[in-house]
Amino acid sequence: MNMIPVARLTDPHACPIPGHGLTPLVCASPTVLVNGLPVARTGDRAACGAVIVSGFTDILVDGRPMAHMGSLGSHGGTIITGSQDSFGGS
Repeated sequence: MNMIPVARLTDPHACPIPGHGLTPLVCASPTVLVNGLPVARTGDRAACGAVIVSGFTDILVDGRPMAHMGSLGSHGGTIITGSQDSFGGS
């Protein structure tokens, strides 16, 4: 099993749209925390407006797939970091 860091509120998303660059995740779960930060899920978004479109399909948070380092955004970017000590995998 490949263990991948869980994405959380404020983790950076690298957006390829000119002028966007690195933007933090600004939406996440109101009920599930990792390292004291809300966990990101598909449907949550980054400050540039990109919506998270991929995550762990077998790990649900509030009924939605949990986002992770490498999850894709709707602008074509990715989440580039996550928790140092909380992981998921498939």
